[in-house]
Amino acid sequence: MEAKEMTAKDAKRLLVKLYARYRKGEVTEAAAYREAFLINSIVKAIEVTDLESRLDSIEQTLTNG
Repeated sequence: MEAKEMTAKDAKRLLVKLYARYRKGEVTEAAAYREAFLINSIVKAIEVTDLESRLDSIEQTLTNG
């Protein structure tokens, strides 16, 4: 079974839930930091992939234009 790709919206939801868990004392500061770091790394990858796709589209338009 293949996992669904995470979106920036999914990451935002996870970060909000993580913050709530941290505020309730359900997760330590260190664990929250590590989890947030991983989520933010995914967001960065999403951003880079999106920009790469947009750049490819622009380059293709200019080349074929």
